[in-house]
Amino acid sequence: MNSQELLTVNVVGAGAFILWYVLARGGGKRPTRLDMNAKDSAPPLITKTAALDSAPESKPELKSEADRAPAAPIVHPDLVGRKAKSLNVMFIYNGHSWDAYEVLGVPAGASIKTVTDAYQTALRRCDTQSVEFLETAYKAILNKGS
Repeated sequence: MNSQELLTVNVVGAGAFILWYVLARGGGKRPTRLDMNAKDSAPPLITKTAALDSAPESKPELKSEADRAPAAPIVHPDLVGRKAKSLNVMFIYNGHSWDAYEVLGVPAGASIKTVTDAYQTALRRCDTQSVEFLETAYKAILNKGS
């Protein structure tokens, strides 16, 4: 086999490989389109019949769906009448927003004692340039309570 035949075999083999690769991929697949006008296929979380079944029996005049008010969300008995509160305390330092609990390395909503201990530990371990940053985070948590 001379060099010209070897070159021809390599070119034909490479061409066959490229052709196989292009055909095996199935060509360009189109991306899935999101149809915002399509009907939701997920089942509802609360069915209308369940809301009707949970109505008190002492009011027989409320038989139809149109007569009933929307069902109130289910709330834990300990939380009835309380306003939901956010555990995170965000503050802005040097043009960036930070979570004060995360800066001090404590879980969100931690007690003031835990936050104070973490603040004092962080002060002992940090350099002098970070003191103002840690102090700002600590004051943000203290101001949240008031």
